Amino acid sequence: MKLDAIHYIPHEQPMVFIDHLIEANEGYAIAELTIRPGLMFCEAQGLPTWVSIEIMAQTVSAYSGWMGQQLQQSPKVGFLLGTRKLQLPIPYFELGQTLKIRVEQQYLHEGLGQFSCEIYDAEHVISAMLSVYEPTDQSTLIL
Repeated sequence: MKLDAIHYIPHEQPMVFIDHLIEANEGYAIAELTIRPGLMFCEAQGLPTWVSIEIMAQTVSAYSGWMGQQLQQSPKVGFLLGTRKLQLPIPYFELGQTLKIRVEQQYLHEGLGQFSCEIYDAEHVISAMLSVYEPTDQSTLIL
């Protein structure tokens, strides 16, 4: 499976940091991103790895959107509450490189969730735990 990620997340360009959803099931999802000059925040050296938290959060969003689609629902707005254990062993992802992003649901109850996340580049793994919230009543959101 290689699905266009934009169909599963409530984001628009230029604020999109995953290209494809390549695997998804009830417990986890895997996405990919090719590092290219047109990405927001990209510099001559590549994409700064501090963007990793947003890449991970958008993969969680794509997972949620895919799960919702199985129930005939549109992608919903969610919120990143925080992160733990984020390690950034390199300053940049290199141009032309394709990253694989894996998110695994650890906990989900009444919209509050926690995900174990990993980004794989050619030589490194960047990992973190993300806490997220997806309100059940989206009609009360002010966007």
